[in-house]
Amino acid sequence: MTMTTRSLGFRAWRWSAVLSLALTGCAVEPQPQEQAPQQEEQAKVLEAQAHELTPPAGCSEITMGALSNGVQLTPVMYGGQPTYQGTFNGLGDPALKDTAFVRLDVNTATGVHDLAAGGANTFTCEQCVWGYQDAGTTGQKLFVADTGALLLALKVSPQQSVGVLYNVTLRESVNAAPLSAPYKGSAVVPGGECKWIRYATWNTLRPMGCDPREGSWTANVPGHTCVADNYFADDGTLEKSQGTGTQGAACTRTPAADANHPATTDCAQGFACSDLFTDDRQCLKTCDPMAAVPGCPTGTVCGVYGTCIEQSVLEPLGFDFDPALIGETCTKTYAEFCGTEGARGACVSLNGQTKCQPYTRARSECGPGEELGFINYPLSGGGYDRTTGWCYHDGL
Repeated sequence: MTMTTRSLGFRAWRWSAVLSLALTGCAVEPQPQEQAPQQEEQAKVLEAQAHELTPPAGCSEITMGALSNGVQLTPVMYGGQPTYQGTFNGLGDPALKDTAFVRLDVNTATGVHDLAAGGANTFTCEQCVWGYQDAGTTGQKLFVADTGALLLALKVSPQQSVGVLYNVTLRESVNAAPLSAPYKGSAVVPGGECKWIRYATWNTLRPMGCDPREGSWTANVPGHTCVADNYFADDGTLEKSQGTGTQGAACTRTPAADANHPATTDCAQGFACSDLFTDDRQCLKTCDPMAAVPGCPTGTVCGVYGTCIEQSVLEPLGFDFDPALIGETCTKTYAEFCGTEGARGACVSLNGQTKCQPYTRARSECGPGEELGFINYPLSGGGYDRTTGWCYHDGL
């Protein structure tokens, strides 16, 4: 694995960027909202069945607290794939924290998934459940699910979902190869401790939450605009569009009165009232950087946070552009933008060569022998955003 580091100033308070590669690899597709009733019924069946279960021999029962997605955490932490974080209860010393993690693939579909498919390995699992007993102490222990069911009941965006864990066994484990990547491996400790979850649920939906990606069922709500909350625009919040302002028009954004109502703007539908690039807010067309036709106005590109903006605005802020097309050798050792609109990538140095690697969001979209790299954008307060990724051939 290789690593490139880059610091970028973005309007003083916002961000710098560090490039790192994550290891990962597999496939599925988001399901429409209409399937929610079917999944809800499945959840009810599993809950009823859970009452009849008994812990496996030698396993002690634990429970799980509420989970949060990237933007719900403090500081904000968007993982390279959707990673919900919270706590387990009953693992170790009651005075110490026991952390809980559920990681999905961006393309994980609604329905039931067998946790045994991951082989109790935090590197190979596509749907993963793990945690740390007495986290952060010298005596912390890793526990990884090796059996059980994960039901993804409702999916608003990759970061916002409702789910169930059923009859899940977590085995004491240790870190295992690969050890140097964000997706580290794990291996079960023979004869180690065993923890068991009878039934647990999570809900990371947010009021006014939406999915900015092209084709999602919340991307084009009449009278509203889905404004991205992360760099690669796979998580967002609806704002009510009450005006006619289009690209570059000065605008006003009125915060929501409460969590159950949207903020309002005087931009037209499909335009965010943004202060990302200027001191004063302006209407910017929203876009999906992975769409074949992002639909940005002439003279603009689909940039970070799914907004259309001029290249000449991004460059002084530290974002580099390279003329190489996908698969071609780059002239720069690193650039956040290469390729063309609808076929974007990043210039990344791998094995002594710097090529334009096509962007992708999901680990499952990487081919045989490939892994998922990502750009790590540090956020204010110590958080990060790792949602911008690409596939590369493993074995580095």
